[in-house]
Amino acid sequence: MKHFIFAIISALVLISCASTKKRPEKRCKSILKNDYKTILEEKFVSIVDNDTIRLNEVKYECVHSTFYTSKGMYDRFGKWNHEIYPNGKHHPILFWNNVKLFPNDTTEFMVATNGLESMKTIYTSVLVFDKKNKDLLSDESEYRTKLIAYFSKMIKSNTSEKGDFYEVYWTTVDPKRWEQIKQYHINK
Repeated sequence: MKHFIFAIISALVLISCASTKKRPEKRCKSILKNDYKTILEEKFVSIVDNDTIRLNEVKYECVHSTFYTSKGMYDRFGKWNHEIYPNGKHHPILFWNNVKLFPNDTTEFMVATNGLESMKTIYTSVLVFDKKNKDLLSDESEYRTKLIAYFSKMIKSNTSEKGDFYEVYWTTVDPKRWEQIKQYHINK
């Protein structure tokens, strides 16, 4: 299990550093609050310790916040179990172990959330595995469609009133930034 988590972490670091096709124009001409414009399904192949790992990441593009999937997971399941810091990135990938996403299903999931804001796009994303390390966003997965719908609904049902996530996130990731945010709200 530890080897698999290390392999996933290594693959995620490689993914975050992978180059993408250059797109000449901005893809998100507008961003949507509690919604997204497009769902992108991207596949990555990574080799870690002679093991080939295929990861499927679902990206919800043109969102108001890169934190939608992270905040949604936090609101439902509490603080994440691991932070994965890709090389050169300030924001970590957040990883939850053994969460039950669906009420009448005993399956426990491992969920990684991520996001990116750039000049061309803004998205929030998710990768999902089961306890047997099966990629549940693969085309062969019986959960694929259900998971995409689950995280779509999570984005659309985001409540800004629940702000606990941001304090926990920033005090964990960058306490100085959290102090700046608090001071900004005081001075408003």
